Amino acid sequence: MALTDTAARQAKPKEKAYTLADSLGLTLYVAPSGVKSWHFRFTWLNKQARISLGVYPDVGLKEARQRRDEAREEVASGRDPRESRRAAKASVAEAQERTFKRVYEEWTAFRQADGARNKKGKLSPGTLKGIRIAMDNDVLPSLGRLNIRAITRADVISIIRRIERRGAITSSVKTRQWMGQIFRYAIATGDLDADPTAEMHEVTEKAGTYNHRPFVDASSLCDVMNAIRVAPLSMSARGALMLMIYTACRPGEARLAQWEDVDLEAATWTIPADRMKMRRDHVMPLPAQAIELIKGMMPLSAGGQFVFPGAWSSQKPIGVNYATDAMASAGLRGKQSPHGFRHMFSTEMNGRGFNRDWIERQLAHADPSVIRDTYNHATYLEQRRAMMQEWADLVDQGSH
Repeated sequence: MALTDTAARQAKPKEKAYTLADSLGLTLYVAPSGVKSWHFRFTWLNKQARISLGVYPDVGLKEARQRRDEAREEVASGRDPRESRRAAKASVAEAQERTFKRVYEEWTAFRQADGARNKKGKLSPGTLKGIRIAMDNDVLPSLGRLNIRAITRADVISIIRRIERRGAITSSVKTRQWMGQIFRYAIATGDLDADPTAEMHEVTEKAGTYNHRPFVDASSLCDVMNAIRVAPLSMSARGALMLMIYTACRPGEARLAQWEDVDLEAATWTIPADRMKMRRDHVMPLPAQAIELIKGMMPLSAGGQFVFPGAWSSQKPIGVNYATDAMASAGLRGKQSPHGFRHMFSTEMNGRGFNRDWIERQLAHADPSVIRDTYNHATYLEQRRAMMQEWADLVDQGSH
């Protein structure tokens, strides 16, 4: 039986706390102290969960039901209402408190100042870009809105472990070191008492001591591709992964592929310099399989910017860990890394006698000879086109 305003108002405290049920998961919790609060109970990932919707009588029965209905809509849409409330609180904190993001931005500005006032000196543009990418991809989504004093060692280790799991050990070390500099800056400004990254090098991987890009021999490609074929992947994840494999590009380049970069008629994909490791435009010939794959993504992207949109918005790309997660879903973790396909491609195509310059240009590698790299502007597009079709055909032999 649904609650009434009268029943809510007349509910008296008892020796032990108790609840009065309304409907659709809404209850009024009455504490021994006499404080009354609205709770909404719901099921999330097959487990019972609960959130508070406010204190009675500040929040009346009508408003409590409205908040319950909003929370039920979130659950029905596949969103956890607890996360929504945490995000809302974090937004308030970001505007009012010393958040990690705010301190990070201050530290960046400090290190960019002409004749930077600390002994470490001014950061180079390249280093600043590396820091920004690490923060945007791995740190700020988790810690950006948190008060810097609320961040624990466990929070930092969780981020570092996540980077390690995708095989980016050098990135994990650099990210930990950059976070440490930000925390020590906060100590110097009085915003923090201790550095959460202190002595963390004792429990994290060290660069150069970990084989972070495993790959199998091409003779095992059939097994790898069959594992990927039956893995439970989303359409975007599978598409981005296969484009990465067909073109031997880097995982991040496939993830950020945009429709304006693709010319289906010319069968080319041009990656702008600002998205390339070597900071120069890179034209990829697209084999027939990649063309069909990209065409198949058109309905899903719904006119969005990205070829491989994220789960919640066609205006954002698929998540940064898509390729590593796909390898895990296929049972290939520790056997075949996303980047390992580039190694496999290079090994196999060199073994088949293809010109080394074609292979290196496809991989967007700089020539080890600085002078030769400076003067050799050949893209070998047509030569690479035949080579990449042979590679895609080889890949496809293992995916059917």
